[in-house]
Amino acid sequence: MNSEKVSVIIPAFNAAETLAEAVASAVNGSYQHLEILIVDDCSTDDTSKVAAKIAESDPRIQFFRNPQNYGVSKSRNLMIDRATGEYVAFLDSDDTWEPNKLEFCLQMLADNPEVKAVAHALRYLDKHGKKLSYIATYPTTKAQMQAIKVTGESPWVFPSSVVVDRTILVKEGGFAEDWLVGEDTELFTKIAQKYGLLAATEPLGNYRIRANSLTDKYWLKKRIASDCVKENQLRRLRGEPELSLNEYEQVCFNNLPLLERLNKLREVLAQHYMRKVGQSWLNREVLPTIVYGIATTVLNPQATLNKFKWIKYNEKRFDIL
Repeated sequence: MNSEKVSVIIPAFNAAETLAEAVASAVNGSYQHLEILIVDDCSTDDTSKVAAKIAESDPRIQFFRNPQNYGVSKSRNLMIDRATGEYVAFLDSDDTWEPNKLEFCLQMLADNPEVKAVAHALRYLDKHGKKLSYIATYPTTKAQMQAIKVTGESPWVFPSSVVVDRTILVKEGGFAEDWLVGEDTELFTKIAQKYGLLAATEPLGNYRIRANSLTDKYWLKKRIASDCVKENQLRRLRGEPELSLNEYEQVCFNNLPLLERLNKLREVLAQHYMRKVGQSWLNREVLPTIVYGIATTVLNPQATLNKFKWIKYNEKRFDIL
C-alpha cells in the first residue's frame, strides 16, 4: 500500500484565508506519498499569491491558475487529467483532514478490493475554526452499499471525504461541468452504484460552515439536481436513457401542476431554512437560529421533528463509537 501515490486535488476560489490550513492538513498527514494539485479558479483575492508561496515550500505541491473562472467541476476535471497518482482525493480549500485520513482510507481500499471509492464522516468547523458536532455518512456497511446498487439510493458523502481510483474518474468523465450545483452528488452516486463506495464512521476530516456557499445561493437548483440524480439512478437500473439536468427540470418540476409545484417549493424552502438553522446554531448566532427555526417549522413541522430526531440519533451513535 505504501507504494500507491495519491493525488490530492484542491480547487480554490477566494480562499486566501483558509487555503494554507487546508494544504497543511494534507502535507502533514501520516501518509506522505502524494502530490497536491492546487487550482485557483481566477480568484479576486490573494489566493494565487498564497498558493504560489505554498507551492514553493514543497516539491510535491503544484499550483495552477485558470485563465478564466471555470467553476469547481471543470477545475477538478482539469486536475484529474494532470493527476499521476493511482488514487485521487478531493479536498476543498476551506476544509481540513485529520492526520491519519489518507492512511485510513487506503487501508479501507486494500481491505475491500471490490470497492473503488471510500469516504468517511466529518466534523463541522465553525467560523472560528473550532471542530463541532458530527456529520454522519452513508453507506457504512456492505449491506448498505449493496442497497445503493440495487435500489438506486444515493450515498451521503462530501467531496473532502472521498478517495477514489483515478481510472474510474477518467472512465466516467469526471464531474458534470454543466451542473451548477449537485455535480458531486451526481458523480459519487454513479460511482457508488456502478463500482462500489464504502464510508467509515470515523470523522477523518472537517467541513467548514459557509454562509454564502453555492448550495445556499442556489438552494432550489440543488434540490432539483438531487432529485435528478435519484431519477437517473432508477433509469440506469431499468435500462432507460438518463435525463440531463435541464430535461429533468422541465419535465419533473416546471411542468408540474401549480399546486404540486408550490407544495414542492414549500418542502425545498423548508430544507433550505433547516440548513440555515444548523449553520447559525453551530456558529452561535442566536437570532438567525430562532428566525430560521420558526420559518422551517411553519413550512414543514414534521420534517423539522424528523431532522431533530436524526441529529440526536447520530450524536448518540457517535458517542458509542
